[in-house]
Amino acid sequence: MKSSRQSLWVILLFAAALLLVAGRLNAVASAEDQIDEAVAASKNWVTQIDTGRFEESYSFTCSEMHDKTPEDRWILVLKALRRPWGAVVTRKQLSHIYKPNGVPGLNGECMVITYDTSFKNLSPATEIVVLKWEDGKWRGAGYNAGPKQTDDAGPPPLPANTTETHTEEHVKAVPQTP
Repeated sequence: MKSSRQSLWVILLFAAALLLVAGRLNAVASAEDQIDEAVAASKNWVTQIDTGRFEESYSFTCSEMHDKTPEDRWILVLKALRRPWGAVVTRKQLSHIYKPNGVPGLNGECMVITYDTSFKNLSPATEIVVLKWEDGKWRGAGYNAGPKQTDDAGPPPLPANTTETHTEEHVKAVPQTP
């Protein structure tokens, strides 16, 4: 009886250790391996903003966002920006770009997701969502929206450096001939 209890305790301790290790591995997993999660997080975050759940959208933001922007300012800016445009009519994801070294003003692994959006009172528009990898999950780090630029800039830009990963076919770098 004593040996079966000891065996049970050993098994339970081993299982608990595996769960802790698995949870820790997930927390330190590279953001680059979590591209689909970033896209889903982005969609959830803009849905919160679309539906006027601004306090909830602020809760989703990263710690650096909280340090830079107080919640009341976040809500005030979103109300002023989004309410006049009305409801979202269409939204199509154009690209998502993994930035392992961050974006200007934000260090760490980031994802920049761009949408072609049409609002009831503003069409066409562009939305840019910046997410930051924090504590093993994607968190909101920036949101910008406005009228779509209609310039014909040509092909998509090349990555800023060799560590930047364009994750959509239409924004991947095209080899250039000298």
